[in-house]
Formats: sequence, C-alpha cells, structure tokens
Amino acid sequence: MAAATSLKRSAPDADDYSFLRLRGGDGSRAYHDDDDEENEDEASSDEMRPPQRRRTATSQITNGSASTFHPGAIVRVKLRNFVTYSEAEFFLGPNLNMVIGPNGTGKSSLVCAICLGLGYPPSVLGRASAFGEFVKHGSDEAELEVELQRRPEDAENYVVGLVIRREDNGRKFTINGTRSNHKDVQRLMRRLRIQIDNLCQFLPQDKVAEFAGLSPVELLEKTLHAAAPQEMIAWQQELKEGFKAQKDAQLSTEKTRDEVKRMEAKQRLLQADVDKLRERKSIQEEVAKLKQLRLIALYTEARNRFNDAKARKKEATRTYKMLERSVAPTLEAVNRKQDYQRKVKGVVTLRRRELETAVAEADKALGPVETTSGKMTQTESSIRTEEENFKEKKKRIGALRKEITDLNAKYAQKPREFKAADFNLKIRELDHQKREKEQKHMDLGQQREAIRREGTGLKDQKTALLKELEDLDSQEGQLLNQLKRVNPDVAAGWAWLKDNQAEFEKEVFGPPMLTCSVKDKRYSDLVQSMLQESDFFCFTTQSKEDHKKLSDQLHEKMGLSVTVRSCFRSLDSFKPPLPKEELSQLGFDGYVADYLDGPEPVLAMLCAEKRLHQSALSLKEFSDEQFERIQQGEVINYFAAGRKLHRITRRREYGPGAVSVRVTGFGRGRFWTDQPVDSSEKSELTRKVEEIEGKITELSEQFRALSREGETLRAEGQELEEKKTKLMAQKSELQAEYTQWNGLPDKIDAKKKVLDRTMTELDEAKARRADLARQHDDAAIEMSRAVLNHHETLGAIRKARQKLLEAQVWDLEVESDVASLKDKNTEITNRLDEERAKVEQARKDVDEFRKTAQKASEKVAEFLTPENREELTTAAQDKEVAEFEALIGAEQAKLEMIEAGNPHALEEYERYAQKIEQHRNAQENQETRLAEINAKIEEIKSQWEPRLDQLVGQINDAFSYNFEQISCAGEVGVHKDEDFDKWAIEIKVKFRQGETLQRLDQHRQSGGERAVSTIFYLMALQALAQAPFRVVDEINQGMDPRNERMVHERMVEVACREHTSQYFLITPKLLSGLRYDPRMKVHVIISGERVDETGTKKMNLSKFVQIQRRLKGLS
Repeated sequence: MAAATSLKRSAPDADDYSFLRLRGGDGSRAYHDDDDEENEDEASSDEMRPPQRRRTATSQITNGSASTFHPGAIVRVKLRNFVTYSEAEFFLGPNLNMVIGPNGTGKSSLVCAICLGLGYPPSVLGRASAFGEFVKHGSDEAELEVELQRRPEDAENYVVGLVIRREDNGRKFTINGTRSNHKDVQRLMRRLRIQIDNLCQFLPQDKVAEFAGLSPVELLEKTLHAAAPQEMIAWQQELKEGFKAQKDAQLSTEKTRDEVKRMEAKQRLLQADVDKLRERKSIQEEVAKLKQLRLIALYTEARNRFNDAKARKKEATRTYKMLERSVAPTLEAVNRKQDYQRKVKGVVTLRRRELETAVAEADKALGPVETTSGKMTQTESSIRTEEENFKEKKKRIGALRKEITDLNAKYAQKPREFKAADFNLKIRELDHQKREKEQKHMDLGQQREAIRREGTGLKDQKTALLKELEDLDSQEGQLLNQLKRVNPDVAAGWAWLKDNQAEFEKEVFGPPMLTCSVKDKRYSDLVQSMLQESDFFCFTTQSKEDHKKLSDQLHEKMGLSVTVRSCFRSLDSFKPPLPKEELSQLGFDGYVADYLDGPEPVLAMLCAEKRLHQSALSLKEFSDEQFERIQQGEVINYFAAGRKLHRITRRREYGPGAVSVRVTGFGRGRFWTDQPVDSSEKSELTRKVEEIEGKITELSEQFRALSREGETLRAEGQELEEKKTKLMAQKSELQAEYTQWNGLPDKIDAKKKVLDRTMTELDEAKARRADLARQHDDAAIEMSRAVLNHHETLGAIRKARQKLLEAQVWDLEVESDVASLKDKNTEITNRLDEERAKVEQARKDVDEFRKTAQKASEKVAEFLTPENREELTTAAQDKEVAEFEALIGAEQAKLEMIEAGNPHALEEYERYAQKIEQHRNAQENQETRLAEINAKIEEIKSQWEPRLDQLVGQINDAFSYNFEQISCAGEVGVHKDEDFDKWAIEIKVKFRQGETLQRLDQHRQSGGERAVSTIFYLMALQALAQAPFRVVDEINQGMDPRNERMVHERMVEVACREHTSQYFLITPKLLSGLRYDPRMKVHVIISGERVDETGTKKMNLSKFVQIQRRLKGLS
C-alpha cells in the first residue's frame, strides 16, 4: 500500500512514518521525534500560522508514477480546534485518496472541513446546522485552511482560510492570506467548478440515502453540473428559461386568441341587431331631415296664409262698418227691448237662487231626522242580537252541566289493566329475534356476493388463459407472452394502448420488441447488441400532445415504470455518415438501420436515440489493421463485429491522443428470434383452466345452498314481524284506553271552569239588554224634535217657488216682444251677423297663422345654419307640407317594421370591434415573440440535445459495464418529456436473474443495492468529470463482501486512470487483498484518547508493510 498521510507534516529527514500522531481530547498534544517544543508552541498559538502553499508544484511522484493535480483539486487541508481535532494537516494525492480508520476517529470530520472551508453551509452535510457546533469542545474558535491547485494562468495555488467563532456562529474568510467575504469564496468556487452542494460531486455519509431519493429531474441537473462542460449547463439554463418563456407566451397567446374568439362570437350574436340598428339609424336620419324640410314648408305656408288672412280681415272690417252705418236707425227699438229683457232675466236668476237656498235649508234639517232614525235601527238590531245571545248562553249552560255529569260517570268506571313493561319486553324479544335473522340473512348475502365476485374473477381468469392458449399458436401471441414475462408494466401499457388508440391525434406505436423485426436473422444478435433493454420496451409517439397524454396515463394514472419517447423527424432525415461503398471498404456489411424492419416513426426514434444510422455491423471480426483504419477515420465510433461490441471515445479537451476504446463481448439476443411453442407452458395453461372450472362448479353449489338458507331466514323474519305488529296493536289499544281515563279529572275541571265563565257572561248579557232599551227610548224623543224642525223648512220652499214662477212669466212676455221685433228686422240682422262673423273669422285666421308662422320660424332657426340654408331651402322649394308628411309617414312605417332586440347592440358592437383590434395587435406581437422564442429554443436544443445524448451515452456505457462486471445489469438513459422541466435521468438496475430493470429509488432496492448503484454511477461520471474532485463518504457500508470487492476493483480502475479528476473514498473498514494502484494514496487515521507518543511510534505503517512482505516471502 502507499505511504499513509500524517496528521502533521514531518521534518524532511524523519522516518517515512514517524510523523504519524494523534488528535486527542481536551488537553491533547502532538508528539514528534524532533523539535517537540517548537511544535507544541505552534499548536498552541492564538493566531493561525501563515499558509504553507505549494505555489509551483502541480504534480506528485508516487512510486515512480507522476500524476497531475487538476485545477481546483485539493492539495492540502489543515485543521485546528475543529470537531475533535486539536491540530491536523492532510497532504492529498491527485487521484484516488482512500481515508480509512475505525469509526469515531474523525474521517468524516475531514469531509466537514472541506465543505465548510470552501464556503458551503452545514446543511450540505446533513449534520449540525450551526457553525459554532463544529468548534472543538473547550475552544472558542476553529481554524481551517484548504489549499486548491491553481489554474495554468494563475501564479500560485489558492489557499482558502476560515475562522469559526463558537459564541456567535461567526465566520471569517481569507484567500491567500487576504481578508475576503463569503461571496468572494463563492465566486472562486464557481471559477474552479467546485460544486459541493451537488450530490454527484460531494456525497457525505448522511446524504447517501438522499442521493437515491433524488428525483430523476434533480439527478439530471446534478449530473450536468458534475460532468458537462460549462456551455452545456448554460444552454440548459437558457432552455429552461426559454421553455418557461414559451409556456408563458403560449398561455398569453392562447388566452388572447380565446378572448378574440369570445369577443368575435359576441360580435356575431350582435350582428343582426347591429344591422337593424344601422338601418334604423339611417331611416331616423332621413326622417329627421324630412321633418326639417316639413318645418320649412310649414313656415312658408303659414307666412302665405297669414298675409292672405290679413288682407281678408281688412276687407271684411270695411264692409261691416259700411253696413252698420246704413241700418243703425232701424235697429234702435230692438236694442231698447233687449235691454229690458236682460233686466227681467236678472230677476229670474235672483229668485232661482232664493229657491235653491230654501231647498238647501230643508236638506240640512233632514240630516238629523236620518241620523236619529239610523240610531234607532242600530239599537233595535243590538237588542235582537243580545236576546239571541242570552238564549244561547242559557242553552250552553244546560249542555255543560250534562257533559260534567256524563264525565263523572265515566271516571267512576275503572279501565282494563295495562302493563307497558310486559308489552315492551315481548316486543324487544321479537325485535332481537328478527335482527338475528336479518344479520344471518345479511351475512349470507355477503357470502353470496363474495362467491359471485370470486366466480366473476375466475371466469375472467379463464377467459384470459384461453386467450393465452390461443395466442401460443401465433407469432404475435408468443411475443406478447414473452413481454408479459420479462416486463409486465410494458405489457399492461401495450394492452391499454391497443384499446385506446383512437384517443390520440396520430398513431402511437408499441414496444419495438413487438413492432420491429430483423430482416436477416444472421444479424439479429449484432443488431440487439447495439440496443439497451429500454430500447426494446419503449413506446413511440408522433406529437407533443400524444406524448404528454400517454405519459400522464401510463406514469401518473396507471403507475407503470415504462419509457415514452417521441421523434418528430422523418426516417429519411437520418443520413449515414458514409456511403455504403466506403463503408464496405472499411469491412462493414452495413448500418444497423439497414437490417431493421418496422414502422418508420419507430425506426426514426431508434436512429435519434441510438444513432443506428451511424452504427455499423459486420459478421466477421476485424484485424488490427482494419481496426486502426476505422479508428483513424473518426467517422464510425460505434460498431459490432463478430461477437464483440466496439465503442471509441475521444476526449478532445485533453488533446488528439486522448482516445479510449472499449471492447465488450455479447451473447445471444433475447428478442426477434423464432422459437417453437413451449409445450410445457401450454400444458400448464390447460391445467390452470381445468382447475378454475372445478373451482367455478364448487362455488356454484355453495351459492345455491346459501340462497336456499337465505329464503328460509327471510320467511322466518316475516313471521316475526307479523307477531310484533299484532302485539303493538294490542298495546296501543290498552294504552289509549288508560290514557283517556287518566285524563278525565282534568277534563271535568276544564268543563266546570267553562260553566262558571258562561254563567258570568249570562249576567253581563242581562245588563247590556237593559242599557240598550234606555238608548232606544232616548233616540225616539230626538227623532220627534228633528221631524218638527224639517216641517218648518218646507213652508219657506213653497214661498220661494211662487216668486220664481211670477218672474218666469214676465221673462216669457218680454222674450215674445223681442222675437216679434226681430222678425220684422230679420234680413238686416242676418246681414250684420254674416259680416260680423266674417270679420271675426278673419281676425282668428290672422292670429292663428301668425302664431303658426312664429312657431315654425323658431323651430327652423334651431337647425338652419349658413352652411345648410341653401341646401334645405332648395329641397323644400315648391313643395307642400302634405308631401313631406307623406314621406315621413312612409319612412316611419319602415322604422316600425325594424325592431332590434338589444337597443345598445351598436355601441357594444363598436366597443368589441375596438377591443378585438387591440387584442389582434397584441396577438401578432405575442406570436412574433413566440416564434422568436421557438427559434431560439430550437437553435440551442439542436446543439444541447446531441451533446446530452452523447454524454449520457458515455455514462451509460461505463455504468452498464460496471454492472456487467458483477453479473448484474444497469442502464442510464434520458427521459425526454413534452415538458422540458420533466426531462430527467433514469437509472435502472437489476441485481437478480429473472428480474426486469427497475428504476432506482428509495423503495425498490435495498440499502446495499442503492450503495452499489450510487458508487457505480459516480464512477461512471469520473472520466467525464468537470469538477476537480469528488468525495464519497462510507459508501461501501451495507455492501456484501463480493459487491464491495468488485466495487473497489472498478473504483481503483476508474479513479486511477490518466486525465481523471481527484477522488476521495472515506471508509471505516476495507477487505483484505484489495487491488492497489500506484496512483492511489491511502490515508490512515490513528486516533484515540489513550494513544500517546509510544503508541504513535508503535503504529509505524512502514514496519507493518515490511512484516507483511516478509510473510509473503518478498524481499
């Protein structure tokens, strides 16, 4: 084994192992052969010593083999008062560093020091959350110093210092002795690509289980940060942001599109009303214009009529005055008689008023007569009512007395004996018996239902077995049965897909194991060697929507562990790198894709995933010369020849010579082979069918027996119910009789109270009857007085009527005289009346036409402007009002025929139109933005995805190879989901024969299996590591010796290659006889409170090695 590293660096001339010393408990001190005093002083100093940096050394010589520290690798770690260490210093190797020692010696403290010293929080360790808890007990401060290898462009190594204060959990950082803050340290870590918070780089003891619990999405993130170039990580971040922006843009675009559709739909609903409203608006505008023209015509017409009427009035007035002057003497006698007639009519009017006054006084005197008459009538009615009430009360008193006597007689008779408890006991007994019957019947029903369900299940099993028997005779059936055996989840998914194919936009294809075949059976094993197990069992979709729908169904709803892939490129787009002629010259028979037959989308998917169009085949193995030519061509990097599989990997970042070749053998393929029907399987299926038929017959007999027993129980239960009904009827009858008798005393008391109250009411009725008689007598006296007063007013009416008749006689005589005079002057009077009427009519016409013209003029002035005056007056010229009224009537008739359901439809329509225009502009901008995002995504993805496939392919090769070495199986692939956020690394493992590959998680595998899978995955990352170092703490705990030995073998092989990053394995124990490599360095921690200077000297590993070599007979 290599020389072990000490806890403190020794003097140059000391023995190789003499510098081993203890970190102890309180008051512990360091022991050394030389300079003890000096070392003790240094250990107790209050200030941290100046950093001892390897400023120029970039390589370390170990047993004659030189290895180089990668930039960022840990060269040295120094501790003081940290956890249980008083003082310690580790000098590390550039490749594999194995830190061993018993539990509790402080191995994991080295891991804690690396984590905290490089600026990461305790949560990464899964341990204490406060920094002060890492300070050694009894000390106030802890000091750490981590030296990192410089980059080629740097002048010296980086030494990161940290002081932790217990009191306030404070931290102080330095870089190369200069005071720095936490952000400075973080920036340095990013420059050196150190990712201690990435479980793929830094896996402390308490985080091993958490690694297996990483979700596939998180694992992809961690893997890229650990193994991918920085540009791939940047691309992934850009893709995440791009897909997020794409989702947001799609959502916004879809929302805007839906909003436009919604508003357009509402617009369409308004269209009919809008058309009607627009037509109405046009007609209304025309009607308004016609009304304006009608007003102008009306004004013109009124003005003309006014002028005509004015002229007629003037002429009529002149004619009337001339006639009046000529007949004035003749009409004077008539006028005097008419004056006398007017005076007589005044007397008639006066005496009519006197008569009306006398009648009013008589009517007033009649009021008291009618009032007193009403009072007498009301009093008489009340007297009759009280008489009837008095008689009714007397009758009621007699009836009550009789009822009280009858009730007393009933109460004297005792009821039949009634014991409710006896009846209740009998009823409860019947209920109990009935419930027992019902419970038995229910139990029988449940047994029958269980038998029915079991029988249905057996029939379904029989149908399925018969179908399997039928399928055994067909090629498809044989393949399907094989699929059910090797991967039940995929078989279940395929069965669902066949029944639900119509739910998808495009055809979805099942596993290539079923849908594809090899054209030439000679190449079957070679073709299958190029594929992994998941490639045979994956489903293929042709659209993003179908991919998401199928993934949700199989993963989320059915919980199946299956792979769903998509390929949106045509098979023709996958071009081979060389023409077939040139390929043949290299010794190949053809490309893998040439020998596969199947649906084009499935073949295109396999080309996209496994590069089958770039991978070649040959039935014969190649000579060294042929292989050299293929390797130099740098075109075909993956091929199968004979019985061997070749993969050529180039690490261009390490120069043109950094080429590794992996050659593995392969056996016979499991699929795409012609196999005869398994007769034993057929016999087994037939036996199962017969066994199920026997069980069905037995269940049928049990079901019939239970049915008969159930009928018997039902009849007995019905009989018990009838008995209970009769018993309850008897109980109710006796109970009602007793209750009625028991309530008689209360009823008698109530009747007596009613009798007393009725007799009181009878006395009150007598008093009211006497009072009403007195009121009737008073009303009769008042009535007599009112009648005498009314008789006096009737005499005054007779006198007033006599005077009125006398005046009317006078009026008739005068009216006869006037009529006689008028008859003599009738012609003259008629002529005057006619002329007077003409004057009056002319005057009215003038007033009317003046008002009409004024109103029309005011209305015309409201709308007539200098701009429209000429147009409107011209349109109204030479037209009458009637013409415009006719036109208005016609237009209004049209208007009445047009009725809109929504009077505000036009406003809403125009508002929607404006919003739609705004949304369409926004939609165009969003679609432009979405197109830009899609183009950017496609551009980045076209670079990132092939690199990802290549990276995961390399990880898978190493991971699968590691598992093959322990006779197990493992596979690493990329799950490409429709949702980019769900892209993930899928790790599948198989530890036993007969199992299928299962996803690695915390539930399916044991702790030891998870540990093996974890270390193999980390080892697979080793050759691709971008991080400068990797730490694994006690990963081998829980492994059985066989697995631990094989894991160690692979770890040494991988970690000690050239061009690999630094590796730390922390373990409390190791098996004997493990592989050793000159590039590895073993650090043995010897610790304990009772280890003193003597003990330290005795633990001389150099002597142990010499003893071991002597035992083996070596010099």
